Amino acid sequence: MPTIGHVGRYALKYCIGEGGLGTVYAAHDPLLSRLIAIKTMQIDLPEQDREQFNAMFLNEAKAAGSLSHPHIVTVYDAGAGSQGTYMAMELLRGKDLRQLLSMGWRPTPAQAALIIRRVADALSYAHHKGVIHRDIKPANIFMVGRTQPRVLDFGIARVRQVESTGGAEEGMSRFGELVGGSPHYMAPEQVQREPVDRRVDVYSLGVVFYELLTGRKPFVGHDLDAISQSVLQDDVPPPHELNPEVPRALSDIAMQAMARDLVRRTRSARTLSQELREWLDGQADEGSGKGGKPAKAGKAAPDKALKAGAAASSLAAAGEQASGAGTSKAVLVGVAALGLLALAGAAAWWGLNRGDALAVPVVAEPASVPLPSAAPEAQAVAEREEIISEAPAGVPASAPVVAAVPVAPEPLPPAVTPAPPPAAPVTTTVAAQEPKAPVATGTVKLAITPWGRVSVGRKVMGVTPPLSQLSLPQGRHTIVIRNDDFPAYQQTVEVKAGQSVTISHAF
Repeated sequence: MPTIGHVGRYALKYCIGEGGLGTVYAAHDPLLSRLIAIKTMQIDLPEQDREQFNAMFLNEAKAAGSLSHPHIVTVYDAGAGSQGTYMAMELLRGKDLRQLLSMGWRPTPAQAALIIRRVADALSYAHHKGVIHRDIKPANIFMVGRTQPRVLDFGIARVRQVESTGGAEEGMSRFGELVGGSPHYMAPEQVQREPVDRRVDVYSLGVVFYELLTGRKPFVGHDLDAISQSVLQDDVPPPHELNPEVPRALSDIAMQAMARDLVRRTRSARTLSQELREWLDGQADEGSGKGGKPAKAGKAAPDKALKAGAAASSLAAAGEQASGAGTSKAVLVGVAALGLLALAGAAAWWGLNRGDALAVPVVAEPASVPLPSAAPEAQAVAEREEIISEAPAGVPASAPVVAAVPVAPEPLPPAVTPAPPPAAPVTTTVAAQEPKAPVATGTVKLAITPWGRVSVGRKVMGVTPPLSQLSLPQGRHTIVIRNDDFPAYQQTVEVKAGQSVTISHAF
């Protein structure tokens, strides 16, 4: 691949895209022999401001480089030179949310909730590291897969909103022309240039969530002033009123996240993530079918008990008709008894679900004594009863079957308890144990791009990065690296005591 230029030690290969503050290139890192992304900052500043700007940019890049999360793009390096400042980061394959939305892609409410939940997880991690993004918008959420976001440009937003320490006579910041930001997604406190905290990211993410749910931005205007006024004053309809497919619960979560009043706004990205996680878990439970949940107690419970009793009575009648003249009375009595037992079991189950103080004794099956086989007729009836009656959760499925067997087991002979052996004399002397030799270990170094979950055998060791190495006993170990968007990578290594081996893989 031809080289079109150099930035620092990196050889630029081709242009990925251009933005308001710079250009992004695919570049080759000759030191590590891998393709990366280089973002150059092309800002026209007076020479007296250049040094201050470069120092501020490198400080922000350092903060961004300290972040290591599966849903945050990894920053490798940053620098400043004659060609300006630059930031080296992992090269991603895909498109950002702005591009996908402009191409007509519309996520389902569940997909939107999953994307925003993962971005909220990333922001929560950054906030606990003391880093605020300040410019969350669709263009800064890169989609590797349809539900696998990566947050871009941590630190770049600070460049946009930096305030100069110059003299008061200058009025506005020397970098005031850079404060364009992203007006559609800026929080009211940003628009009014007030002090901000982590809740600005919650607000902006709420606006992005609103746009994913409805397909439109909540605040619009023909110029910057009109958009700013819309952010500060306009009331927007909830998402479920614009898109009937949006559940009311998701609509409320989005509206609370983008509340103008800081007191009413969702207090943190972690809280937003938890609310979406609970909603998604509830959807998964509903999708698991009737078998995933016990029937609710209430008005439907008597109906189920009556239906079970009627089914049992019908079963007894059917058995009586099928018996004919040649059927013995014992079989008929057994069928009728089974019907009564099914009715009693249904009534007992109803009482349990109602929470009444109805005690239902459950006969535990002895582990050491096998049940005798039932008569063929009784076994067939028991199988039909099992199909009709539905065992409630928490009651062993074997209990009704044990109670329904009409053939009593033969009495067992009384168990003979052998006499315990004479107790050995207690001695106070303890044999001295030889100290165990320490287990010899070696090191497995990990060089995985962009990230992966590391397992050794069936044990999950963590996520790399930040996990960079493993200390394992000497011997052969099979290590599996998993990334949600790619097939798993597996490698077997021979670990030797006191030595290291490296696993390198790029998904």
